[in-house]
Amino acid sequence: MIENKDTDLWNRFRQGEEQALYTLYDQYYHLLLFLGLKICARSEPVKDCIQQVFLYLWEKKEGLGTVTNVRSYIITSFKRRLLLHLQQEKKDNGLLSLWIKQETGDDIPSREQLLIHQQQNKEAIGRIQEAITLLSPRQKELINLRFYEGKNYDEIAELTGLTHRTVYNQLYEALKSLKQSLAADLKSGNLNLRMLLLLLPL
Repeated sequence: MIENKDTDLWNRFRQGEEQALYTLYDQYYHLLLFLGLKICARSEPVKDCIQQVFLYLWEKKEGLGTVTNVRSYIITSFKRRLLLHLQQEKKDNGLLSLWIKQETGDDIPSREQLLIHQQQNKEAIGRIQEAITLLSPRQKELINLRFYEGKNYDEIAELTGLTHRTVYNQLYEALKSLKQSLAADLKSGNLNLRMLLLLLPL
């Protein structure tokens, strides 16, 4: 049933219906983000590649054919684009082998597994939001610049007027504070601090 719905959306977007493409984007965004962060720990290139895939699909819609498995097609297109991006950065580190392994489908979660993962993240996000409220405004700003905007320490220092050492120290203290507040989750394995920082909007 879901495959039929995806096929219908696919055919409608190929005919120029923008809303059909937006629906596919919304439907697959979290799955692609989940898969991408398993390959690359940095959220920025993962999110960029997701957007690039759907932009490419829209630009090439008239030349695209009928797809029997839309989910598989979108996942494969995304992984290829992400791995190509990482190779161009010369940060492959054996990712081609990982790509071959993941192409078997064994590493792709089912919809049920993804829903469970999203629910776990939702609960953990609530706890990390509470912990973030304990940080100072400056610490929140630095976390935003480092983890969401992808700035390096030199860029953050230039933007904030702080020294490189001060930026490093304040970020260290902010993460230390979060880890202390979330110690029980981190110890149990219920929470991956870096992953949630990448996903959580401040």
